[in-house]
Amino acid sequence: MSAYEEMMAQRGDAGEPKGPTEPPEGQDTGPDARPDAGPDAGPDAGPDVEPDAGPDAEPDAGSTADTASGGMARLLEIAARNADELLDEAKAEAEQVTSTARAEAERLLSEARSEVEKLHAETEKARNEANQAIASLRDAEREHRERMKSHLQEMLAKVEANSIS
Repeated sequence: MSAYEEMMAQRGDAGEPKGPTEPPEGQDTGPDARPDAGPDAGPDAGPDVEPDAGPDAEPDAGSTADTASGGMARLLEIAARNADELLDEAKAEAEQVTSTARAEAERLLSEARSEVEKLHAETEKARNEANQAIASLRDAEREHRERMKSHLQEMLAKVEANSIS
């Protein structure tokens, strides 16, 4: 059941207003004219409903239309207020989600940068160690070549000494 139907059910009026909302052509619409009076009725024609009728008296079509339009206006006002509240709540939630997402992104970015720096430092250390090992191997190679050269020169000198004698 819609909010409008609930409101109408509480009032005891389940449908739209009944009866004409504008007077027929030729009918007097002045302050003394009755909505249900015909074109022959004058300003002296009395209303069908007594002014001091009790709460059980049936309201005329004009007041029913006014009540219904007033109810619709109130319903529209409530709907607009609810829409504004929902919009405000949605904006607040969106801002909170955005704020949380930004904080999480900053945290992840900070962690990633820290990890990159750590990996860079480890890589630099490994590179330095590899360069030291290469330098050490080059020194060992050079020393080995010098010893081999020296040994071969001694052997060649012995061979030449033995071949001359």
